[in-house]
Amino acid sequence: MRHRKARHLLGRAADQRNAVLRALATELLRHDEIITTLAKAKALRPHVEKLITKGKKGYLKDYKSLHEKAGKGDAAAAKEVAHSVHIRRQLRAKLYDREVVSRVVDEVAPRYLDREGGYCRIIKYRDRTGDNAPLAIIQLV
Repeated sequence: MRHRKARHLLGRAADQRNAVLRALATELLRHDEIITTLAKAKALRPHVEKLITKGKKGYLKDYKSLHEKAGKGDAAAAKEVAHSVHIRRQLRAKLYDREVVSRVVDEVAPRYLDREGGYCRIIKYRDRTGDNAPLAIIQLV
């Protein structure tokens, strides 16, 4: 029974729901803004915010110099590089595109280093012609 277990089910089975959220998250992080239904936008926001937070943990300011130090035997640098690679692999499991993973860690995460959360904004847009579903714009702040 799912008594008081609040989550966005989107009228789909779990595997389909996860696939939709992965696809939407990949496109949102690629383009910084997408238009989708209001229900999908509300389900997508916590998913994307967790990915950005994870990307912030994997961000290294000067990866190349740390990688060189790790190659020369610096254990602390090797640990930081390994942690960054681990975070990237975790993001790769949640996103469909490798380029988007590197964009999250290298471009998106540094934008929000000073921010504690709330990386997405949902703006109600209009009703879709055809089925009259409420549309929303979800964008990165």
